[in-house]
Amino acid sequence: MKHKGVQFEIDCNTPGICKCRVIIPQSVVQSFFKHAAQIQQLDSDSHGFKKGAVPLDYIQVHYKKTIINHMQEIFLKHFVIDTLLEYIHKNKLLVVGQLRLTEISMDLDKDAVYTFEGLLPKEIYIQRWKTLPFKATQRKKYRDIDNQVKSFLEEEEQQQLIYQAEDTVQIGDWVCFDAWIIDIDKKALFQNKKSELWLKIGDEEPDLTFHELFLNKRINEIIITDNTSLRQYFCNSFDAPYTYAIQIKDRLPFKYFSTEYLKHHFRLKSKKDVHNKLIEIFSFSSDVSQSRLTADAALNTIIKRNNILVPPSSVQAQKEVIIYELQQKPDYTLYKMKSDFDDHITTLAKKQLYEVVVTDYIAYTENLTASHDDIKAYFNLMQRTRTKEFLYFDPPSTQFEGQEAPIALESIKRACVREKALNHIIYHLTK
Repeated sequence: MKHKGVQFEIDCNTPGICKCRVIIPQSVVQSFFKHAAQIQQLDSDSHGFKKGAVPLDYIQVHYKKTIINHMQEIFLKHFVIDTLLEYIHKNKLLVVGQLRLTEISMDLDKDAVYTFEGLLPKEIYIQRWKTLPFKATQRKKYRDIDNQVKSFLEEEEQQQLIYQAEDTVQIGDWVCFDAWIIDIDKKALFQNKKSELWLKIGDEEPDLTFHELFLNKRINEIIITDNTSLRQYFCNSFDAPYTYAIQIKDRLPFKYFSTEYLKHHFRLKSKKDVHNKLIEIFSFSSDVSQSRLTADAALNTIIKRNNILVPPSSVQAQKEVIIYELQQKPDYTLYKMKSDFDDHITTLAKKQLYEVVVTDYIAYTENLTASHDDIKAYFNLMQRTRTKEFLYFDPPSTQFEGQEAPIALESIKRACVREKALNHIIYHLTK
């Protein structure tokens, strides 16, 4: 059966609020429900029936609610998140803070609709930012810093000579792969719709199940699997026993840091440029790197010279995010006891929101996008503790309950475009 595509709608008629709807065709809902019922039938031992012999009609009636509940989560991971983020970028929709899933409507006799709600800036006016006066933060004039950079590069170059020829997935690598659900005849359930995901191959005990799936595999390999960790990614709320096919598309090695991807990320041309760029994360002032100080100053220059207003409710939501992160730290109680705690958190929340709004706005107006190489260059920075300092905005969370978990393609693209926009800003302000 040929399905019509997943649809996207935007409703910005309410001032300051934007509603986004991702619509999955009824034919897709019915097709998956039928497959889910067949799988349930094979495993069911309802009272009065032998295991595997429960009539399909009985399954479809008595297990309908359970099946639809886990369909909602699987569709969210398989279709909705990537569609939502892709169309937000295409439509250049400037959302303050996180979009919130407000409603899921799903039944067998209609299209499934996922409704999200986001807040819009009250005001944003940015003009001629490229010509604003700006002085980049200067490096510390210590020869030891140059020696540290030289040592870092020599070590990574030696590692590259040893491991560059390695062509199978190893612990620590980032792996890009397609995943899709297959039916009992091993055919793709959703025709050509696949989820493109990235996964870091972790080295902790909870990561062992992904080791079984990926370690020592090569690019382009196709694997049929009922891997529990993959199933839990698509449906964490229920044990949904579906079979998946995956195809490994690419890998980024952990065993060496690529200076070529560093050049790509920052538009560098020579070894001297590479050396000078790395200086920025080896040169610190009051425990803050030159790289972060420069990025902070560049964004602050634009924010101070332009009009940006965000809704108070978005500030409150961001304060809750910050406080939650602080609660994970042992010093949280001491922070909270300070008389200016709330003022400090409010100021920080506004700063973070303004920075993201400015960066997203410039990404849209400059028509910036993230290519596959942009993504690999982004992950390359995450391969070393020191080079993570180049990433100004928090990357997407790579872990769930202590285990490395897949990240959807559009989530990576969104983070990557923000860093690209920030580098674009610094490049023009310092030209």
